[in-house]
Amino acid sequence: MQLRTAISYTAPLLSASLALGVLAAPATAASLNPGEMFGTGGLLFTEDTKVTFTFGNTFGAYVSSLALYEVNGSTTTQVQSLFTEQWAADQGHVSSNNDWIGTCGQEGSAIANCTASFVFKANVEYALGLTSWFRTGSDNVAGEFINTVFSTDRLNSFRDNNLRRNSNGQETQQFLFGSHGTAVYSGDTDGMSNMFLEPNDEYAFYNPEGYTSGNPLAGLLALGIDDRGNRNDRDFQDMVFWAQAERVGSRDVPEPSAILGLTAMAGGLAALRRRRHS
Repeated sequence: MQLRTAISYTAPLLSASLALGVLAAPATAASLNPGEMFGTGGLLFTEDTKVTFTFGNTFGAYVSSLALYEVNGSTTTQVQSLFTEQWAADQGHVSSNNDWIGTCGQEGSAIANCTASFVFKANVEYALGLTSWFRTGSDNVAGEFINTVFSTDRLNSFRDNNLRRNSNGQETQQFLFGSHGTAVYSGDTDGMSNMFLEPNDEYAFYNPEGYTSGNPLAGLLALGIDDRGNRNDRDFQDMVFWAQAERVGSRDVPEPSAILGLTAMAGGLAALRRRRHS
């Protein structure tokens, strides 16, 4: 076969192969798409996206539960419970001296599981919501309902320091995206499940408006919640955790352009085979 002829047949094949190689390479989706949001304006992805939540600690005397809600305007529908306290605090840590700390995954922990995952459907809006109850008696289990605070500001409506929601109240920020509030990191003894954060509730968190959104596709994103307890102390450390996201489904189904690349490769091989036998 002459060199010129070989190039004329192999060039399209090589181009198709290179294009397919680029298309088949694993995607590193580290940025949010246009129109996506993960913050106080809402939780929304334009592709099916799996988010894994990793629990840190709870601080405070309420019994609390974190759940995920589907949002339609101002209507919320719970779709999955993420972390739920069995008691107001870990067994043996029921006192203000221990700041009513709640951990996960150990004997006597307030919360049984340390991780929870959910696949966010494309173009469906969601919100995280932390529900609080007063503790009852010596059992320290959930009693009277107090309120639910949401990660989406427009779903929060409270009047002054009142714990309960009020439709005429002001929309408030109750979640931080990118910070654990006034909780301070104090080491990692055995993986993330044992990361311990100590509260520092002498002061309110200094700059919540600087932590209104984040990108969980880029890595672990810290989140902190204020439950409006202790006269709305604004410390944003009543529950602290992390979120990390990854796209799902994109590796299982070939893109149309990838299929075209395969077709071009097959056609190039067939043409080369015919030329070789002629």
